[in-house]
Amino acid sequence: MSFSSNSVIAKARAIYGRSLTAEDYSQLCARTTVAEAAAFLKQTERYSKTLSGINPQTIHRGQLEALINRSAFDIFERFHRFDFSDSRVFFKYIIMQLETDQIINAVEAVSSGSADRYIASLPMFLVQHASTDLMALGKAETYLDIAHLLENTPFARPLRPLLIDAAESGSININECERRLYTLYYMSAIKTAEKTYSGKALTELKRALLKSIDMENVVSCCRMRAFGVSADSARKVLLPLKYRLNNETIERLLQLPDISKIEQELSQLGYHTDRDAEFASIEQLTDTISMDHLRRTIRMSRNSAAVYYALIECLKIEQKNVKTAIEGIRYGLSSTEILGMLVI
Repeated sequence: MSFSSNSVIAKARAIYGRSLTAEDYSQLCARTTVAEAAAFLKQTERYSKTLSGINPQTIHRGQLEALINRSAFDIFERFHRFDFSDSRVFFKYIIMQLETDQIINAVEAVSSGSADRYIASLPMFLVQHASTDLMALGKAETYLDIAHLLENTPFARPLRPLLIDAAESGSININECERRLYTLYYMSAIKTAEKTYSGKALTELKRALLKSIDMENVVSCCRMRAFGVSADSARKVLLPLKYRLNNETIERLLQLPDISKIEQELSQLGYHTDRDAEFASIEQLTDTISMDHLRRTIRMSRNSAAVYYALIECLKIEQKNVKTAIEGIRYGLSSTEILGMLVI
């Protein structure tokens, strides 16, 4: 393994070492206002730099969450400048995923006629890195406007047919937009991995990506079941890539009545967790399963790209935890209730 790869692994482990701890989450969830939560996060090693310029007494939830979002991106932007190993190619997939979310937001804004909400939530740090003109996207008034803005970007091919059809019909299937864009994201990442790596390094990285897809599809299955969607219709919204989640398992997941049964089914596939408490949501279950694997990868893997990807996913889960805690505080939930929703 090269010196640069060793350096990436060491740096990734150091960044992971600054993650919020169980005690940090306990203290965060004990706060009773967003201002108190902001003041606490400002004192943590993870968020002290990002929140150094804020006044906790005047910041509102949206501003705080935007800064939390930026904190992870800043970590990887600095990482990108430092990283000279093959793993640096995955910085563009951080951008691609964030850009995908903004495109979906723009489509939803046109669908609902609420472009002002898109502009308010646009992460300005992303603008200079994106392949799409995100500022212009926020001004789009029609589906054809979006189709035009996506020309000459990787997103045009999967999304253009849906946008053209929507321009004629007046409505669009947001779930299908998401499915096509995230299929593009994962397939592009896997193709890049196959071009860049070989042997054990490629196997480990592809396994991590495919496990992420399996967890995405588990969540989709459960959402479709909750809305009473038929098995045939549900399968159409799943990402067309699989690791352990075969068609028979998908069929069973669509029939299972509760999260505990789903947990048992996933355990049969090797997707299990040591957590004893009940899960509050299917997302908490899949994120916990993912987190167990990601932590092991960061601690034990000697593959810099796999460690880099694991760190990306760990920070995403931490962001979700912090946002869940802030939202729970905002709505006056008890610390016990909020902690029960987190992935720790």
